Amino acid sequence: MGKRNKWRKSMVLALALAGGLLFNTVQPTEVHAEETSQQMIEKKAKIDAEVKKLQEELTNLQQEIDEKVKVFNQVQADIKEVDASIAETEKRIEQRSAILSERMAAYQAQDNTVGVYLSVVLEAKSFADLMDRVVAVKTLMDADQELVNQQEADKASLEQQKATLDEKQKELQKQFQELQQKESEMEVKKAENEAKSLALKAQIATKQEEERLEAERKAAEEEAARLRALQAATPAVHASNNGGKIVFGSGAGTASSGDAISTAKQFLGRSYVWGGSNPSTGFDCSGLVQWSYKQAGVSLPRTASQQYLATQRISANEARVGDLVFFSYGSGVAHVGIYLGNNTMIDAQNKGVVVESLDWWNQYLVGFGRIQ
Repeated sequence: MGKRNKWRKSMVLALALAGGLLFNTVQPTEVHAEETSQQMIEKKAKIDAEVKKLQEELTNLQQEIDEKVKVFNQVQADIKEVDASIAETEKRIEQRSAILSERMAAYQAQDNTVGVYLSVVLEAKSFADLMDRVVAVKTLMDADQELVNQQEADKASLEQQKATLDEKQKELQKQFQELQQKESEMEVKKAENEAKSLALKAQIATKQEEERLEAERKAAEEEAARLRALQAATPAVHASNNGGKIVFGSGAGTASSGDAISTAKQFLGRSYVWGGSNPSTGFDCSGLVQWSYKQAGVSLPRTASQQYLATQRISANEARVGDLVFFSYGSGVAHVGIYLGNNTMIDAQNKGVVVESLDWWNQYLVGFGRIQ
């Protein structure tokens, strides 16, 4: 009996020890799991905050661009107003010139101006008629002098208006270039922040999601690297430079480039619209190129930098009608046009959609790109 009790006590003690061991084994595991979950929550919150910060950087940069767009649009409006004033002034000057020319012809038919008016006075048939004629002559002479005074005043005003227009156009050109530079910076920043954001999200993703995010991150980093490399793109002197003059090719274009050019020419005179990429919104430089080629069945990226990367590099003397021509103001590809041959291109610039010579643009020329 005593042995049985001892055996029972031993079993109870053994079970108690086993229970204690099990408890001690499980409890740390549960604590570890709880800590890991809490750490993951904190890590996710931190990553979310960092991703939000990256998004805010882009938002702030976009706000800077939006402010510049407002200034650009205001200068455009100012130029239209000055243009309208110039047109009105020129019309008044033209109308007065016609009147003064008629008066001058009449004067020249007489010996002198006084003779014209004197003959009118001397033909009076009575004193009352004489007084009426004197008053009439005085009125005509005053009117003639007033016309001359108004003409001189309008001519002076016209010169001032043209000077103001010149200043506004220079200001618009500056704003135009700064906007295009900002777009180039924005492209790089978007690609860089996208890569950073994907890397952060991968840290709290499932294994399957992590693989997808990693592939997207690599693509974003490659895009950022290509765009960063373009930031070093500056106006270049080509091998085709001949005694300080760049020689451009004039080869015939393809059917698709002909269609694209025909489409682009439909919008000649249309005002430049920052970010515009279709007829309903208007066009910026790359928007015009993209839309025109899209109508010809050719797909191109949206921005000048992306279009540069998407085309084959060719020298200036190899250029043919329909090739794209790219420009930089010192940091990255910022402007693009469609080459028309004979040293001309069609593009959307600060004065709107125009066909223009490359002479002025040569100072910013980066190179030509051929659509594959």
